Amino acid sequence: EGMGAATNTARVGTNMEVVGGALRSVRAATTVGDKNQGSLCSAPIEPEVDQLRHIFFDLAFSKLVDFRTYLESFKGYNIHDTESPYVVDSVMTQVLTKLTGELSKLYECCKSDEMSPGSFKLRLDLFVEEDHKYESQLVNLLLVILDNADADKTSRYLNQVQRGCISMLQTMASNSSLQAFKALAKISGDSMFVARETIRAGNSTDDDASDDGYGEVLELEASKTVASAFDSGDMSSEAKIIVMCSVLTQYLKIHGLHNESGVNNISRKGRGIFRAKYDTLTRVMDSGLEATARVDMSLKDKSVIDSIWDKIIDAVKTLLLECLIDGYANNSKSILDIIALFLLHLPPRKYSTVRSILEKGANRAIEVAFGKNEDFDEHLTSADNIVEGAIDIFLACFMGLCQKMPSSPALKSMTGQILGGTIESSDWLTGNSSHQVRARHKLALAVCESLKTTSSQDLLVSTFPLLCRLTNVANNNLREAAGQILGGINLADAISRERERAETAEAKAREIEEENNALLEEVDYLQVENEELQRQLAVFSESADFT
Repeated sequence: EGMGAATNTARVGTNMEVVGGALRSVRAATTVGDKNQGSLCSAPIEPEVDQLRHIFFDLAFSKLVDFRTYLESFKGYNIHDTESPYVVDSVMTQVLTKLTGELSKLYECCKSDEMSPGSFKLRLDLFVEEDHKYESQLVNLLLVILDNADADKTSRYLNQVQRGCISMLQTMASNSSLQAFKALAKISGDSMFVARETIRAGNSTDDDASDDGYGEVLELEASKTVASAFDSGDMSSEAKIIVMCSVLTQYLKIHGLHNESGVNNISRKGRGIFRAKYDTLTRVMDSGLEATARVDMSLKDKSVIDSIWDKIIDAVKTLLLECLIDGYANNSKSILDIIALFLLHLPPRKYSTVRSILEKGANRAIEVAFGKNEDFDEHLTSADNIVEGAIDIFLACFMGLCQKMPSSPALKSMTGQILGGTIESSDWLTGNSSHQVRARHKLALAVCESLKTTSSQDLLVSTFPLLCRLTNVANNNLREAAGQILGGINLADAISRERERAETAEAKAREIEEENNALLEEVDYLQVENEELQRQLAVFSESADFT
């Protein structure tokens, strides 16, 4: 009997069984659909049969809605309280895990039919009205399952239920489901824009963390899911634009949440210090800006898409002009990437609006880079890191102006200020190594790197005298950079263009002079005619008096 019992199988879980005294994975059952894949879907369906199918599907799905109502009855109870009438134990966790897996299969089967997100128009926010469609009801069920997942909100890992729900929401989001994106945005909160520091605040407790939202790990996973869904090739351009606008709106809302000291961090319910982060925002804007530019090219009426560009411009303006001192040190690389992506896809009709923003951003970065050491003492990062970050942001703004708007008057003024100050400074000879001297040196290099990328020979020719003088400074890097720019200036072409302009101006001057001479001759002729008429009038008057 003992050997017979050992050869029998006994299930111990949803995906494992005991065979011969050892655990083995359960082999997935082979269905008729697997054997004849596509045969049923390709066959035509009679209207009566299709109507019955929808009726049966609605009846079956209503049971899921009833189960959601049952799960909602758990809300408000402490799952760790043994005296509670509802105790969520390991059995319920297994049930929810199994349910989530089966819901995923259901969505894969119906995502192009009953649960298709459908079409939608461009708009500036992710606002989705609650309805009774299968898609929205499925998302609501997933949110209820997350609420009832027996999870410790202070845990560093997601449990099976949470992982399954997030994975399914990601699948729905990749299918352009705005309902799924709305749910993910609700779960993530401000985790898309702030990152927790490793040091907790002195008054933080685990209770504070467990009472705040869905828990830090789940919030972080939801924010990552929003970004990863943008990498899906199945997501429509319109959905990307709408979600990007909603993310930017949320960013603009929480950007002002700084503490009184002016440091770019946020404290939430005693859970520690949170600093701004832009990795999710960068990934969202990468795909979102590309989609916006693609849709922009296909539209004749630009009114709606222009309002979307204005939203993007507002976010970039906030990013550049309201970045605090520590933000230059911690987030400069991300800001540089966002500005580069923004300028890559920005339509030329918006250049005039963006030019002043880039000019102000570059000037503000110069002010931060030349700040005094005592201005940095009260911040959490060193002066060197702040200066390096300011240089990066200046480079993004100044290079953007050189490439997209080379006729900007601010380019010549900033070039004269930085290169001229570098040439006239005696710090190269004295060996002064203060951060202001290093900042001036790095700003000059940034100007040279930007000038290398411009296609405007007019801008390069206007800086020719400064570049020539820059080849005489004591710094090898600056001399080499100036020499490379000078080597790229086509002086012959510039002189030829100036000669053509002079000849054109001279020709126009001659034409104007000829026209002026012709007018003077005509005036002289008219004066003679006038005198003749006056003489004839006088003669006529005298003859009239005689008679």
